[in-house]
Amino acid sequence: MGVIQRQTIKNNVVSLLGVAIGAVSQLLIYPLAVGLKGHIDGVVSFATLLTPLLLLGTPAVMIRYLPYLRGDDEVRNAGQLLTRSLAVATGALIVVCLLNLLLDPYLGVGQGVLADGRWTIIGVSAALVYAGILTSHLVNFQRIAVPVIFNNLLIKVGAPLIVLAAVYGYLQPTGADAWLVVLYAAAAVGLVFYAWRLGSLHLNWGRLQLVDIKVRDLYGLALFSVFGALGSRLTAQLDTVSINTLLGDVDTGIYAIAKYVMNVIIIPTVAINSITSSIVARAWRERDYGHLRYLYQESAMVLYAVGGLIFTGSVVCLPYVYDLTDALAVYRVGYASVLFLGGAQLFDLMTSINGNLIGMTDYYRWNVALVLVLGVINVALNYIFIAVLGYGITGAALSTLVSLLLYNVLKVLFVWWKMRLQPLTPSLFYTTMALLACGLAGWFLPLGVRTSLQIIVRGGLICLLFYGYLRYTSGVPALRRLLTQGVSKMFT
Repeated sequence: MGVIQRQTIKNNVVSLLGVAIGAVSQLLIYPLAVGLKGHIDGVVSFATLLTPLLLLGTPAVMIRYLPYLRGDDEVRNAGQLLTRSLAVATGALIVVCLLNLLLDPYLGVGQGVLADGRWTIIGVSAALVYAGILTSHLVNFQRIAVPVIFNNLLIKVGAPLIVLAAVYGYLQPTGADAWLVVLYAAAAVGLVFYAWRLGSLHLNWGRLQLVDIKVRDLYGLALFSVFGALGSRLTAQLDTVSINTLLGDVDTGIYAIAKYVMNVIIIPTVAINSITSSIVARAWRERDYGHLRYLYQESAMVLYAVGGLIFTGSVVCLPYVYDLTDALAVYRVGYASVLFLGGAQLFDLMTSINGNLIGMTDYYRWNVALVLVLGVINVALNYIFIAVLGYGITGAALSTLVSLLLYNVLKVLFVWWKMRLQPLTPSLFYTTMALLACGLAGWFLPLGVRTSLQIIVRGGLICLLFYGYLRYTSGVPALRRLLTQGVSKMFT
């Protein structure tokens, strides 16, 4: 747990800096060009959906099967997997470019970026693919903190700069698209440089010396991971894609602040899942169920507490955020979306690392079936709620809520069925009661001051009360140890 502790804390520090930058951008910059922000979100969402088809399951293979390569030279073994992954992804990218050229007359549909921004989508996808492969390579060496600087922080800084340049006339729309591709490509280049500086960037082919498994096992995992990742991305990105295609860039931009809250809540999950993926793979090989149970339940307690605090503060403070400026008032229509998306993500935190417990073990094929079923359900719900019932962005958020709830319930039941492991502890109930009490105190606090102070005081009260819960009770043991004994004792 020492590795998890150090890398997760570093990851969260960098991610929280990105949150601060993102908050400033959401409040001060993006309201100046809601349509352009929606256009950028549409491009990134489509690119995120395309990425699994280009990666072809290589990240899962790199992490899952590194422990099965013969020999003690881990750098060489990881280099073999890295080289193959880069070759596969490059070939897939070439195929997608050719298909876009051949099918161009038939692909211009909808109101959003799919109509005229496909090359931008492909460019961003290519950058995400190479960044994803390099990130997985670095995860094998328990490095997740610095990659966040390139994958998260750099984007958080660069995207608002592109919007500002367009607002003040320094960029035309096509120029904004080009710079968006450059921004994501810079993240991939940064990861290459970081891997080189660590001494872990050794490209070599060679014959894979596998122990206890066969090459066809790698192909099997890769194939199933493609569908699994695609289904998972559909669940996470289909709402934005549907809004962009059916409603256009402006509605996509309005929906962005709801997605922003969801992305803030998910920060601890990304860190925990990134670093535990390789550890789960090793623990599974040794059939160390005690370690797996510890990871499952301890992660659930910490993730739910941190995410719950963010969600509670958002629910209480966002109505006052909308009143800060006239430009922010346009986002008020998305408040219900915040509630639905935040609730969905909070439940996902409660179920902890169940995705890794399925995807990084012998049961990875089942993960594909689960996410594909949920992907199909999400597609159907988005169409019904947006196109048929006309619920707009609220309908998109509601479909995501239903999909994520069902998806995580099925994963929890599956892990219990196959491994007799489950994430639920009394801590989750105590934390829920504490969050409810803190939220009610912040919501009903009688306060007659200007809007900005409303946010500070109400948010501060929620944080102070929840700090008391964490510091003076045993509701979340790991966080209490963090607050009373320091970082080094957090997971002991």
